[in-house]
Amino acid sequence: MLALILVLFLGIGAGLFAWNAWERLDEQQQRLAELEQRAGEAASADDLTGLREQLQSGERERNTEMTQAVEAIRSEFASYRSEVDGTLDQVLDELSREQDTDEREWLHAEAAYLLRLANQRLQLERDVEGAAALLRTADARLEEAQNPALTSVRRAIAAELSVLDGVPRVDRTGLYLALHAQQERLGGMPLSRELEEIPARSGLQEAPTGAWQQQLSRFGQELKDLVVIRQHDETLETLVTPEQEAYLRQSARLVLEQAQLALLQEEQALYEASLDKALTLIRHYYDTERSEVQAAIERLEELKRENIQPELPDISGSQQALAEFIERRFGSRGGRGDDA
Repeated sequence: MLALILVLFLGIGAGLFAWNAWERLDEQQQRLAELEQRAGEAASADDLTGLREQLQSGERERNTEMTQAVEAIRSEFASYRSEVDGTLDQVLDELSREQDTDEREWLHAEAAYLLRLANQRLQLERDVEGAAALLRTADARLEEAQNPALTSVRRAIAAELSVLDGVPRVDRTGLYLALHAQQERLGGMPLSRELEEIPARSGLQEAPTGAWQQQLSRFGQELKDLVVIRQHDETLETLVTPEQEAYLRQSARLVLEQAQLALLQEEQALYEASLDKALTLIRHYYDTERSEVQAAIERLEELKRENIQPELPDISGSQQALAEFIERRFGSRGGRGDDA
């Protein structure tokens, strides 16, 4: 604004000077016209000679004044141009400094946005690696700003990155595939017959003698081979039907699918409860004497001990520090504007 006012005043001064020179030239033209008119009216040679000398003198004076006026205008214009060039250079320098400031402000705003995204990614999505990547990008933006006042903010970011590095990583893909593998294995494992077969034992220590006794003993031996007597201390349960077998296998599969869903949703309690239910089904209805069933039980117990919901740290310190820095910066600018 100051540059524009200066340019305006310089233009007005040059115009006034040119107008004054123009008036002086106009007066000379009028005098020359009067002399020419008088020369036309003069009758004697002496008068003509005097008028001619006056005309030549007036023309020389006019030329001199014209030359002085032109030189003065050139000098004023050169001075005016020099002042305008200086003012423009000053304005350009100020604009350049303001442009640099704006660039830093954009870097500060971008870093604040990235820090806010990092907090949201960690708290809402529990994405530790994504939050760490956003923190590193924000730190790179603050490094580009090259402002020593941001050292405390960058220190807070470094501390938060160190804490995130200590958070246990959960291999959700690996755990999900491990649960899927157990589903496939359980589909081919044998179910328990629930009732053990115990061969019948005769109460006689020695076989009876004689012809009919021998025949009876032989018949009893054959009958013993054909008939199986099951002995139980508890109330007998019915054998598993094909429909019940399909239901039990499907139940085990659904329980493991529920554990997979809990894994993806990071629900530790539901994950452990689902695996507990799966282990209960296997122990009650599968043939636990088989080595493959025992291996499946051991693997599910290992999966149950996995921590799928580690405790997450608080990384909002850097975001708050940068927000306070930006607020102080704009507050100081507002104070300077009020003083002006």
